[in-house]
Amino acid sequence: MISLALPLVKTRINRLASDTSLDGYLTSMITGVMQQMAKIGITLDAASTDDLFLLVDWAVWQYGNRDKAGGVPEWLRLRRRERWLNK
Repeated sequence: MISLALPLVKTRINRLASDTSLDGYLTSMITGVMQQMAKIGITLDAASTDDLFLLVDWAVWQYGNRDKAGGVPEWLRLRRRERWLNK
C-alpha cells in the first residue's frame, strides 16, 4: 500500500515523481499513519480506493500541518470515523 500511496502523496504536496529527496521521510510518515489507524482498529485494505485515499489525505494533512498546533480537520476526522464504523 505504501508503494501506491507514495506517488499520490508526492503529487499532493507538489513534488515531482522523480524527486526522491523526501521519499524516506514520506514513507515513514505513511507507515506511521497506517500504524495509527491500526491502533484504533482500522486495517487499511490495499485493494480499496477509499482506504488508499484516506491514507493519502491523512499523510498529506500531517505533512502540511507538522508545525501547527491545530487539530485534525472535521472532514478528515469524520472520514476516519466513518471508515472505522463501516468495517
